[in-house]
Amino acid sequence: MPADVVRPASRPPGSRRATRQRVTGGLLRALVFLALLIWALAAMLPVLAAALSSLKANTELITDPLGLPDSPMWQNFRSAWDGPRLGRPFHLFARNSVVASTVGLASGIGVGTIAAYALARRRSRLFSFLNRYFIVLIALPPVVTWIPLFTLVERLGMLSSPAALGVIYGAFVTPTAVILMRAYFAGFPLDLVEAAKVDGATEVQAFVRIVLPLSKGALLAVTIVQGIFTWNELGLASVLLLDAGSRTLPVGMTLFQGLESVDRGAQFASLMMMIAPIVVLYALFNRRITDGMRVGAGLK
Repeated sequence: MPADVVRPASRPPGSRRATRQRVTGGLLRALVFLALLIWALAAMLPVLAAALSSLKANTELITDPLGLPDSPMWQNFRSAWDGPRLGRPFHLFARNSVVASTVGLASGIGVGTIAAYALARRRSRLFSFLNRYFIVLIALPPVVTWIPLFTLVERLGMLSSPAALGVIYGAFVTPTAVILMRAYFAGFPLDLVEAAKVDGATEVQAFVRIVLPLSKGALLAVTIVQGIFTWNELGLASVLLLDAGSRTLPVGMTLFQGLESVDRGAQFASLMMMIAPIVVLYALFNRRITDGMRVGAGLK
């Protein structure tokens, strides 16, 4: 009698389908990771090119703009710190930028956060109109406001004032802060606010003691996003800051370019010194920003 032949058990159709799904999902994740890696490298190329250019002599920037520096010119950073010949030192431009950005972010995000909470909590035609109004303000090109703002600031006698420029920055920051923070507050769990009211807190007390502490991540995200705008803004600063001692960093960088000569090495060095604080802040707080933007959904 022949021995029984043991045949391998066939894999059920459901198992084959699950295997295909795992392989397809893994391949898709790999492609997404590769695309994100290419995107990140492409985003880093301008920064890398600027860093290499900051270590080159002017002649080398013309003859070999994309190559590695033959001999690093660290003197470019010293020249950038001393400032252009007809301008002021770097630290003075940095101080003016800090003043303008601080005033702009404090006023714009402060007003915008309060307005966003009110728009998220109230439902009426007026608040719906205000929400659309802020969206329209975001789409408004800042350049169309330069002449009216120059006339207004000149009549107030506040030209060449970094603080006055910061107040104007706050007006531009407010609409974006309202839209971003309103989207965050719309997902904020209202049970926490109602529980605070049951304990005797007013609407303002609940906002200050409950909502704001739990919104630190979202506020930090908006601060960094809008801080990039206020730190790098050039057009309005060049119109309103006429005195050499009142100029911000972007305006001060343009002074390295004269009528007959351009110190490109020092200009690139000052660029690297200008973007360094933003890069450091984002590197330190990017995880808190991401976690903070998810806190509303996580508390539900």
